[in-house]
Amino acid sequence: MLSNKVKGLSLGMVATCFWGGFYPISRLLFGYEEDSVDPLNFTVIRFALASLFLSPLFLSKVQRQRAVDMLRNHALLVLSLGAIGILGEGLFVFWALKYTTSARASLLANASPITTLLISWMAGREYLTRNKIAGMIIGFLGILLAFVGQGKDRFVHDASTLVGDALAFISGICWSYFTVFGGDVAKKYGGLLCCEIMFIAGLVFLLPLALVVNGGIQLNLSRQAWLGALYLGVLSYGLANSLWYMALAYVTPGELGSLGYVSALLTISLSIIFLDEQITATFCVAVVLVLMGVALMLKQKKPAT
Repeated sequence: MLSNKVKGLSLGMVATCFWGGFYPISRLLFGYEEDSVDPLNFTVIRFALASLFLSPLFLSKVQRQRAVDMLRNHALLVLSLGAIGILGEGLFVFWALKYTTSARASLLANASPITTLLISWMAGREYLTRNKIAGMIIGFLGILLAFVGQGKDRFVHDASTLVGDALAFISGICWSYFTVFGGDVAKKYGGLLCCEIMFIAGLVFLLPLALVVNGGIQLNLSRQAWLGALYLGVLSYGLANSLWYMALAYVTPGELGSLGYVSALLTISLSIIFLDEQITATFCVAVVLVLMGVALMLKQKKPAT
């Protein structure tokens, strides 16, 4: 039988693969469908699709009772996770891609393993070992190296802006909060149910905001925009987030957070293929550094014999 760590990292890796496609697809939507893709409106649609994807859970009486118990016993935590970890992360990272390239957005959002470990440490949930500290530093340096001289794509010759970069980094901090403080609830009630409740909580905050800012929800999207919404809402959000939450039942937030480096590398590769971002010799060095960093973060000290 597979060990808990292998199960957790496998679930996290599948989620990571879906997320790797999030950035270039979002960038393509802004490049070709900018007039019909409003960040706030599109985020409402993504959340709604993700919620619908997981809604069959409520057909089970057991799951309905668990949902009631979760809201009764952890209402404030659920609301904070929905507002920060779901709404904050989902809105900021998508909004960032209107102003910066998918590669840079992925870089800054996936700096979250650093803030995940730091938040987890400050909350007394995890120790900062030498391996984890060294792995974070090496992996982050590898990600930075991969982006030396980049910031251009087929749509804009210099797409990188302070606004887009800042939004992407803030989204990573939101995701760190989600990863650290959602673990206990996920273990108790199940990852899929937790994600569904968090999506609904996010919508509770998002719908009034959309009504005030946009005057309502616009559904007259193009076919390409709807296809993008289905991928971004169902696969890279509904399914991927659920797998991530399920993984938290088997591994620590820091171990899971280290997979963010892999997501960044996958995004870079897809950006090179579909968005004409160039690969350089430094990119190859960055791959080695990132893999070394991930390996160090996951390495466990052998018990004394």
